Amino acid sequence: MAQDAVPLSEANTYKRLREQENEPERDTEREMAQDTISHFSHPGHELVKRHHLGPTCLCDMCCEHLTGPAYGCDAGCDFAIHESCAGHSLTLSSPELHAHELALVQTHKELVCDVCAGRCAPRCFLYRCQPCDFDMHPYCARLPQTAVRSAQHPGHDLTLVLAQGSCAVCRHGVPAGGPPGWFYRCSPCNVDLHVSCACGAREQGSNAGARRNNGARHDERSRALAADHLRSRLQLQALQNAIDYVSPPDAEEQRRRNYYI
Repeated sequence: MAQDAVPLSEANTYKRLREQENEPERDTEREMAQDTISHFSHPGHELVKRHHLGPTCLCDMCCEHLTGPAYGCDAGCDFAIHESCAGHSLTLSSPELHAHELALVQTHKELVCDVCAGRCAPRCFLYRCQPCDFDMHPYCARLPQTAVRSAQHPGHDLTLVLAQGSCAVCRHGVPAGGPPGWFYRCSPCNVDLHVSCACGAREQGSNAGARRNNGARHDERSRALAADHLRSRLQLQALQNAIDYVSPPDAEEQRRRNYYI
């Protein structure tokens, strides 16, 4: 095993990636200076640092359970975000995952992450390339790219690649004629694994069959979501074009459209 290989095991699933994001280095002066912040996701009110001991509420940026350090509204609003989510930049350049600069936006409908194929819940924040209709979870931008080890394929290091592959774990791949997807690949063995499958726990016994059934349902749901999304975008664009023909948008309205989905 390469000395610098990054293990993807039960201790390093998406949940662990989230926990690692919420474990910043201790810096007393920095923490004291940031006990109260202003944040674009909740304009008008300051946010105060708090520590959540259990998953009692959801983060208003990533829509995952809040644990560990977080910021909550000082004015009493039911609003709180992970400390790590508060640090997301408004723009992101990740040439390994997408050729264009990505903007942090809030979605108002359910979408699918183009990296892990996971759900992007309504009202969560994600990184988007508007011209390419590309969406990505913020934490997917932090996935290790090379020298990765997975319990699902322990023999060799894996590399994150964009391919028309089929996952060796769940046996499901990119739909025929569909765009390529992201996989962790073992080049010597010519083996591809979905990002989520490579990060998941080892299957045992009857769980393997259950996972394959879940994989089939996930693929069907993802395709249906993609089709519905495309239809909605075409209908909305046709209506918007008609409105713009009668009354062209000003600069502020155009900026708002580029920010919200």
